[in-house]
Amino acid sequence: MSQTETKQRIRSVLPAFLTIVGVPLALFLIYGRPYLNYDASYSLVWANDIAHGLTPDYTGYIAPTPHPLQTFVSFLALPFGSLTEDLLAWTVMLAFGALAWIVYRLGRELFNSPVGVLAALVVVSRPALAKNVEAAYQDVPFVLFVCWALLLEVRSPRRGWPVLVMLTLAGLLRPEAWVLAGLYWLYLFPAREWRERIPLALLAAAGPVLWALSDWAVTGDLLHSFHGTKDLAAQLDRPRRPSQAPFWTLKFLGWTLREPLIVGVPIGAVFMLLFARRQAKILFGLAGLMTLIFIASTLGGLPLIARYVLTPAVLLSIVYAAGVLGWRDLPDGSRERSLWKWIGAASLALSIVFIPWHLDLTREQMRKVDNYGSIQRDLRGVAHAPTVREFYLRCGRISTNNHRPVPAFRYELDGPPGSVQTLKDDAHPLAETILYPRNRSIAVKYYNEVPSLTPPDGYETVFTSWAWRLYASPRCRAAVEAGRTLPGVDRD
Repeated sequence: MSQTETKQRIRSVLPAFLTIVGVPLALFLIYGRPYLNYDASYSLVWANDIAHGLTPDYTGYIAPTPHPLQTFVSFLALPFGSLTEDLLAWTVMLAFGALAWIVYRLGRELFNSPVGVLAALVVVSRPALAKNVEAAYQDVPFVLFVCWALLLEVRSPRRGWPVLVMLTLAGLLRPEAWVLAGLYWLYLFPAREWRERIPLALLAAAGPVLWALSDWAVTGDLLHSFHGTKDLAAQLDRPRRPSQAPFWTLKFLGWTLREPLIVGVPIGAVFMLLFARRQAKILFGLAGLMTLIFIASTLGGLPLIARYVLTPAVLLSIVYAAGVLGWRDLPDGSRERSLWKWIGAASLALSIVFIPWHLDLTREQMRKVDNYGSIQRDLRGVAHAPTVREFYLRCGRISTNNHRPVPAFRYELDGPPGSVQTLKDDAHPLAETILYPRNRSIAVKYYNEVPSLTPPDGYETVFTSWAWRLYASPRCRAAVEAGRTLPGVDRD
């Protein structure tokens, strides 16, 4: 390769690289260090169980839905030791950077470069999206894989297996991609011979098959994720009735996109229906399908959660950008171009007017990210404190007064399933030691509620950090003071 070709290659990949790396760095500077949310912490602790030859507790108290790809990636990160959690969190941050680049490319392919740039800026600037990124939710790479699949298809219709590979990866994070993969195979069917249809069908089915086999291997139930998600939704009293779906769908989309886009998206929709019907079919088709799947899931008793509409929200950001800058594709000097230039400017101006309000939302999210992340990092330090390790060694299981710290604390302790459990779990009664938030303020920030902070009778403080407090029973304290292990000590 000549020097000229090398420079051209570097120039061609540099914008993508700067976006993929620059967006996470910008989020880090604004919001602070990312952390692993409850679900991601469970994926990590399950991966650790597998690495130690233990059966993950998929059926544990308030255990989230297992996502096979997330657990697999967590398994790959285990050799990095103390860096594992940060590595996994930054993987999601980089996935968000890649999503911003893919959104730009979609806007450019469907309309023009300015539309792509504006759509990417909208995605990056949504506080709700930033919160999910900073908390390392698996929904972020899911949206990336779905949008990547769409970009591949837009650039080369009926592309085939590359699109299905992206949907298979997405389908190991969220089941909505199973429907997309199946419908895409049907779309490919007329243009393929049987020698291609069968391998493509196997690829389309890989997501649900691998997920079911994963569930069966751990629990003996091929449909554990469906049953577990349904039961957990009922246990946590999440909205899940079909009659509630329209209200919550609109609420979640509005909460993610925020006020200016609630007006700007319909403007973009009108523009597309008038001048870009092919693009309208693509964007509204996929966004509508994903929304329909979200609503239909309630028929099976599955919950309505804001993160589940992130894909439609990201696609609608392109619709908004088309309403602002799509006029650039209209003929020069035309009446329509002149009219939509002013309409687009008005739509953009509305967004600018709301910037102070969005800055307030951003600051609120900054506080939440800093609170939760710093408290959880302190929790990691508590698990490694010599005093806490000594009490765990001598007295066995540790209770908590809420389920939130269970997976992160258990991972840091390197304990087996059941070694850390909440008092609310009837299968694990009060242990000899119990972990509480240090005060009411910490409890509100980490739990979003204030459970009782009064320890059981006889339990006294044996360790404190700035965020946590460990109490121990008289029997446990006596054993530690004597340097002996309690008889029949139970760590699981």
